Order: sequence, then C-alpha cells, then structure tokens
Amino acid sequence: MPFKIYQHKKFVVTLMASAVISGCASLSPLTQPETDTLQHQSVTIHTLDKATPIENDPVYQLLIAELAVNNGQTDLAVDNYLAVALSQNDPKIAERAVRIAVYGQDLEAAQQAAEHWIALEPGRAEARQIIAAIYIRQGNAELAYKYLQQVIESQDPLTDQTFVSILGLMAREKNTETLVKVSKKIADNYSDFAYAHYLHGHLSSQANLPEESLKYLDNALAIKDIPDVHALRAKMLIKLGKREEAVVSLQRAVLTKPKNKQLRLAYARLLVDVKKYERARIEFEKLHLLAPNDTDLLYTLGLLSLEAQRFDAAEKYLGKLLKSGKREGEALYYLGRISQSEGHIEKAVERYKKVKNGEYRFDAQMRSAKLIALQGKIDEALEFLNKMTESSQSKTALIRIYLTRGEILKHDERFVEAIKNYDQALEVIPGNIDLLYARGLTGESIDDIELLETDMLTILKTEPDNAHALNALGFTLADRTDRIQEAYEYLKRAMQIKPEDPAFIDSFGWVNYRMGNYDEAIRLLKKALSQVEDGEIAAHLGEVLWVTGKQQEALGIWNRALKKSPKDSNILKTMKRFNQ
Repeated sequence: MPFKIYQHKKFVVTLMASAVISGCASLSPLTQPETDTLQHQSVTIHTLDKATPIENDPVYQLLIAELAVNNGQTDLAVDNYLAVALSQNDPKIAERAVRIAVYGQDLEAAQQAAEHWIALEPGRAEARQIIAAIYIRQGNAELAYKYLQQVIESQDPLTDQTFVSILGLMAREKNTETLVKVSKKIADNYSDFAYAHYLHGHLSSQANLPEESLKYLDNALAIKDIPDVHALRAKMLIKLGKREEAVVSLQRAVLTKPKNKQLRLAYARLLVDVKKYERARIEFEKLHLLAPNDTDLLYTLGLLSLEAQRFDAAEKYLGKLLKSGKREGEALYYLGRISQSEGHIEKAVERYKKVKNGEYRFDAQMRSAKLIALQGKIDEALEFLNKMTESSQSKTALIRIYLTRGEILKHDERFVEAIKNYDQALEVIPGNIDLLYARGLTGESIDDIELLETDMLTILKTEPDNAHALNALGFTLADRTDRIQEAYEYLKRAMQIKPEDPAFIDSFGWVNYRMGNYDEAIRLLKKALSQVEDGEIAAHLGEVLWVTGKQQEALGIWNRALKKSPKDSNILKTMKRFNQ
C-alpha cells in the first residue's frame, strides 16, 4: 500500500536542499515550474514488502540521500535518489534526482532520471530543456536537438520569444562545438523566424566563428530588424578585420533608429574600441542629453574629453560625477590628472591625496610623490614614499615604490643614496629584474661600470633575450670602454629582438661608429632620428657627421635639436667637445 511521507513526531523526511538549488542554476528552466519542487513537499512512496532488505527500501534510500546531500556526499545522494526515482512513478522524485545528479556532475545519472521524468510528465517543457542541456554537455547534438525541437513544437503559437528563451538556456553551456551544431539545426529548420537565426549567430560568435555568425545575423536582419543584431554584427566585422565596415554598419543602424539608446550606446562604444575618440565623444554627448544624470556616461565623457585634451569639458563631467557621490575615487583621480596636465601641481596633489579607495588609489599616491618632488620638496616626497613602504603593500606595489624613490634620488643627483635604495629593495625582493636594471643604470651615472655590468649580466642569466639589458650593457661597453667587439655582440642580439626600436638602432649605430663603420653608423643614426626627435640620437649623429668631414650637416642636426630643447645636455656637451 502507498506510504505518505509527512512530518512526524519522531522523524521527518523532507525533500529539501537549498544548496542544490544554487548548484543547479546552470540548468534553470526557461519557464518557472508551478511549484518549487526543491522546497518542502510531500510525495507518495510505494514501499516494498517486509522481506525486502532495508537498504533497498525507498523510504530508507530517501533518508540516506537527504542526509548525504546535507553532508556534501553527492555521489551517495545521486545513487540513492536515482534508485528511488526509477522505482517510483512520481515526477517530483525524478525531478529531484535530476537536479541532484546535475549538481554532482553525474551526467549519466541525470540523463536516466531525466528520461524517467519525461516519461512520467510528458507535458513539462522544463524536463526536456534540462535533458537537452545534459546532452549538450555530453556532446550529443542529435539528442539535444531532439528534445529542444519538442519544446519548440509544444509552443502554440510559436513566437520569437521561444528562441530567445532557448538562447538563454544554451548560452550558459560551455560545449561550444555541440552548441553551434544544435543551434544551426534550429536556425535551418525554423528559417522563417528571425530569432532562430539570431540564436545561431549569437552562439557562433561565442564559439569564435565570426564568418558563420555574420551569415546568420544577416539572415536574421533580412527577416526582421533586431536592434541587438546590429551591435553583435559590428563585433564580428571587427574580428574579421573590417573595422570601417563595422563602423558604417552600426552608424547606419543608429540613423535608422535615432531614439534607441542601447543601439547608440553600442555605436559609441564601438567608436572607442576602434580609437575614434572624438566621434565617440560626440555620440556620448547625445546620450548624455537623454540621460544627464547617468554616472557611467559622465565618467566616459570625462575620460574621452581628457583624451581629447578638452580639459574644461573633462572637468565639468568629472566634477558632476564627483558631486553625485558615485565613483568618487575615479573622479578625483582623473580630476588630478587634469590639474597635472594643466600644470596646476599643488591642486593635482591635493586631488590625488583625496583618493582614499578604489583601484586608482595607489597610482594617485605615486603621482603625488613625483609631483611633490617636482616642486623641489625632495625630502617631503621621500618621506611620503617611506610611509607608504611601512604600510601593508603587495610585492608589485613595493617594487614601484622603490623604483619611484630611486628615480627621485637619481633626478636630484643623489646617486649613492639611489643605489642604497635599490640595495634595500633587492634585499626585500631578491632578483627582481626592474630593480636590477634601475640599479645598474644608476651605477653607470657615477661611472660604476662594474655595477652596471654585474646587474645586466644577472638579468641576462634569468632572461637571455632581455633586449633592454642587452642594449644597456652593449651601449655602455661601446661608449665607456674599449671592449667594442663584445659590445657589438650584445647590441647585435638586441637588434635581432627589437629591430625597429629607435633606441636600439641608435646604440647599434654608435657601436658601428666606434668600430669605424662610418657609413653604416650614419645610416642607422639617421633612421633612428627619423623615428624620434631625441637629443642623444641627434648628438650621436652630429658627431659621426662631424668626424667624417660633414661639419655643416652636423651643425644643422645639432641646431635643430637645440631649437626643440635649448638645454639638452647631450647636444651641448657634444658641441663643446668640438669647440662649437
């Protein structure tokens, strides 16, 4: 006879496990069931006769299963729930078995329970949705499609919303190869529905199949103008390298639907992605007029205005953002950047110091230290950095603090103190490449070539292809010693790694000059100077031209460089050596 399970004075059997609810979220239904079957519920259990061993009794198995769920023993829970589900004709138990099996990632058990659930409750779309998801995870596209097709055919009338709901189910799954096979069959078999094509276009984009995605997105638009399709279509064009076509395509969509905020927002973001910042700013301005208090728009407009060096506009937007009380740290940080760009150092420091939290706090502090030093308050800047060092800092943050402290000391020509700073840093963070590189360059500043060579060789032991270490060591040996051939080998390796870097080209030109290869030196140095107007490169090129009898050309190079930087020490020292 049937035995009903209810609350009893001595014990309770309840089908309840809140942990399982969250665990099964990835297989949540497209439509909500009439009752939440994972909460308290009563079910009918058909017990076995008295001769049946207790371990095979469904009541006992349910108790064991629920205890196992509560204790995190999912394998035991799955085994017992599946056994009960298959021995009973109650769809609620079958559903519960499915959800626990999915939570325990036992797809085979989930499949068996789901098939039983469908047989018991053929009208429940949710059962078919879940088993379709299970088959997708197993890589079985044919069976996954079969059950989703049953869900689609059960809809009367069949509308676009059905495909939107299926997209919501499928987009959560990770087996992209199977997903696109299933979605393609849906799109091809329900080709009159725009959202069926959108379904496959969307999932193809997630599977990194831009050409396939674009084809089906175009199919969707040929049937119905879906705003979301335009934005996704533009992304696919970008992936295919068709940047201008993407911009024109989305711009045309915006012109067709000028009041669609989401479409205009997608267009504005696309313009940012393709680095058309001024056009993006104009689009964000239009969005701002529609939503003047939208803090995300204020923030974006502030950054775009800053990028365009429209400092008044940036100040206006970020100031309004600051008054809103939202994203305060970000607003203060970028307001500090504006003050710094305009040369208002004290105001910039004041704003940076007010950044008390958020991702920009540390950078704001570092900028404060550098600006304080720039005002000539070296000791104050160093004390500021000392206090930062004493507080809890990550290894990455400590490295940056030590590097900034060394930079300030070096700029103040306190080279010995700078080296001691790096020594201390390397005791805390041994072998750090950035600290070794900075210490080596500082050693070169006081003619401690041995220190530079030691640190650069230490770097090269760890990173044999560190082009910057190769360049620094090679140039110093070429410029300050007679070890020219050795220098050439280091610089040749650096050039092989970064053949178009003007600093490396300059060094290689200089070592060729020191070897007497004047024509090659001039060719290299002219190439470097054509890429970047730098005083040191100009000094080198002028010197080679001078010693090869081209004094007028050398003077022209030096004078042009001095017009840009009248106090450039590299040019002035070189000209002085040649009595100019």
